[in-house]
Amino acid sequence: MTDSVRTRAVVLGGGGVAGIAWEMGVLATLMEQGIDLDDADLVVGTSAGSVVGAVLRFGVLRQVLAAQFREDDPAETAMEQGELSHFSTEAFMDMMADAARGPGGEEAARARIGREALAAGRELSEEDWVTTIRSLLPAQQWPERPLQITAVNADDGAFTVFDAASGVDLALAVAASCCVPGAWPPVHINGAPYMDGGMRSATNADIAGDYDKVLVLSCGPEAPDSPFGPTLPQVLEQLKGRTETFLIDADAASLAAFGTNLLLQSTRRPSAEAGQRQAAAVADDVKAFWGAD
Repeated sequence: MTDSVRTRAVVLGGGGVAGIAWEMGVLATLMEQGIDLDDADLVVGTSAGSVVGAVLRFGVLRQVLAAQFREDDPAETAMEQGELSHFSTEAFMDMMADAARGPGGEEAARARIGREALAAGRELSEEDWVTTIRSLLPAQQWPERPLQITAVNADDGAFTVFDAASGVDLALAVAASCCVPGAWPPVHINGAPYMDGGMRSATNADIAGDYDKVLVLSCGPEAPDSPFGPTLPQVLEQLKGRTETFLIDADAASLAAFGTNLLLQSTRRPSAEAGQRQAAAVADDVKAFWGAD
């Protein structure tokens, strides 16, 4: 493969409502600088990144980003149905810690999370959750260019990647990928319940390991290892020497904009603005990395 025909991928990690806004701020600003991220050979979306990936693929980043600054945005009204008065970040972290301490490998650990996700009480039904996600998507069919969306089977912990060839409704795939255990209900696809793809990895960047260049957006630092799946530091180390990578990791100002609860609607505007500022600072480096067609 020559340098003029190098395959490129964009990996968009999880990060809740704040992460959606931040990633859109980053991507829109980079594209305003003439960086053709919409021409990526692959877009991988996990949780928040699955929503942003669809927006990127359908070419409506600028319009959807503008909605992050509108208090009367219909998407915000829809998400307010699950404003998460029942959700506790502390309880979620305790649940993850308990799942990590159990026996077995990565799938077994994820299955323990799945049991908690299936048992959790919630204020939003599965049907309403899927309807909410459907209202956030710019289109209901899969985009023409490759988009892969990650999820985890809540029954057995198996990792799944949905794409246009899966025969699965786009809104179902995105709703499953965004299903934070205890916050929103697992989504049934072909009879099996699925939860947030971030329960394996916040980015699942290893999916793009066969591509020549991989741009990764991560909404926060990851631990050096995890009982649930490959972490971003592990993947970046594994890719050295065979794949060029560029990481945009939420900086201190962006993390401050996210606050302590990334699922709150109030994080949208400050997170989008933080993403714009951070992208402007690295745009020249990203342009050099991404290169021309």
